[in-house]
Amino acid sequence: MMKGKLGLLLALVVLVAHPAFAQTQEEHDFQQRVHEAAELYKTGRQSEATRLFEDLYQKQPHHADVLAWLGFLYLKADHADKAVPLLEEAAKARPRDLEVLTNLGNAYNSTKQYDMALVDYKTVVDLDPKMYEPQYNMGTIYLQQKDFSKARDSFQKASELRPNEPFVLNNLGVACEGLKDFKGAATAFSSASDMKTDNLTFAKNAAYAQLRLKNFSQAIPYLERAAKLDAADSTLALNLGETYAKTDRRKDALAYYEKLQDRFATSSTFWFNLGVLRAQSGDASGAETAYRKVLEISPNDLDTLNNLGLLLYQNKQYKESETLFDKLTGLNPSSRTARANLASSAALAGDTDRAIELWKELLRSMPSRVDIRQQLADALFNKGDLAGARYHYNMVVSADPTNSRALNGRGLCLLKESKLAPAVQAFNASIRSDSKFVPAYNNLAVAQERQGKRKLAIRTLKKALKIDPDNADVNKNLKRMQSAE
Repeated sequence: MMKGKLGLLLALVVLVAHPAFAQTQEEHDFQQRVHEAAELYKTGRQSEATRLFEDLYQKQPHHADVLAWLGFLYLKADHADKAVPLLEEAAKARPRDLEVLTNLGNAYNSTKQYDMALVDYKTVVDLDPKMYEPQYNMGTIYLQQKDFSKARDSFQKASELRPNEPFVLNNLGVACEGLKDFKGAATAFSSASDMKTDNLTFAKNAAYAQLRLKNFSQAIPYLERAAKLDAADSTLALNLGETYAKTDRRKDALAYYEKLQDRFATSSTFWFNLGVLRAQSGDASGAETAYRKVLEISPNDLDTLNNLGLLLYQNKQYKESETLFDKLTGLNPSSRTARANLASSAALAGDTDRAIELWKELLRSMPSRVDIRQQLADALFNKGDLAGARYHYNMVVSADPTNSRALNGRGLCLLKESKLAPAVQAFNASIRSDSKFVPAYNNLAVAQERQGKRKLAIRTLKKALKIDPDNADVNKNLKRMQSAE
């Protein structure tokens, strides 16, 4: 996360009017030149002011005004090492001069004499609790020392003195983050960004702080603000798209991502997210294209292998989905879900023996998975292993007595063995469990016909057609039975 600079605040030296004493002409002239040098600085002629004060310092090296001003100018020119001795002497001459003490603290701070700086800042605060600069500068030292509690206290006081200062609020956010007060950090960062909307650092800090709290709706304005300020930040752009999606603004997310294709042509993360959004919008073909782009860039991306495999499975491209899930299980052998998907794909791709072995393996570690046991039972039945099929159908019914598919499967095993009465009972039990399960009606009709009850079988098939008028198996059996009447 971006934090922002912690720059020191300097206090401008003020020429204090002292009680009037008799002055020599020389003293008067010298003091006049001090004023002239100060005016040079105030009118923007800093280099000239510095040279004049250096000249005055050579003439009177212990003059309090000269020491204070020259120390200030050295500090402002990033020559803190030269400023320290001058400001130390000025502070001895003026121990209650708030500006001199503040600048001495800054000089100590810049030369990493942090404890000395804090002493001076605290002295200033004791003399004038409403002095803003030392509170802010103490906060910056405490941040560098990772004393986040004291940093927060200092920045809070500074913010009370200047409520509309965004830099204070940004640094307050940093301190809160250090204390793991993420809610306080988000509040401070957001306020800083709202005060200064053209500051990229503030916008990013606010956005990522809100994202940390999963305040996705609140994060969006700051993500949008930051994205406008830094169009080249790829992470920012992706986060904005993801956050649109997380707030159910999927159309906005998809439209945003579609515009970024050229910019993120080589980003696997981008193409994956685009694939997810296209799939959610019902664009299966577009999702497939995006997922294949990911695999061109990152051939072993686990999430993409899974998503593309599922997409192809849904599109009945079972052989390729089997290939993808096969690769996925090789890369992630601990994934039971990948193995289950591989087995389902293999079965529908015609590789039944492989599917059976995979299902058996899965049931050894997950014996309660009735869905897998059901698939295994169906496959064993189709292979002619009635004993194996019956065992697994019975296991499913034991775990789920109203499982219409397993009850139907149990009936098919009995029908295959010409045990017609118990087969009819099993099919009727399946229908009682699910009155719309058409395969059970069809199989019940076949069993009834074999019992010599063709008229009853025809009525059963007509009931099935009321549920699914276009069912091919039911229509075929009804036509055959009616023609035999």
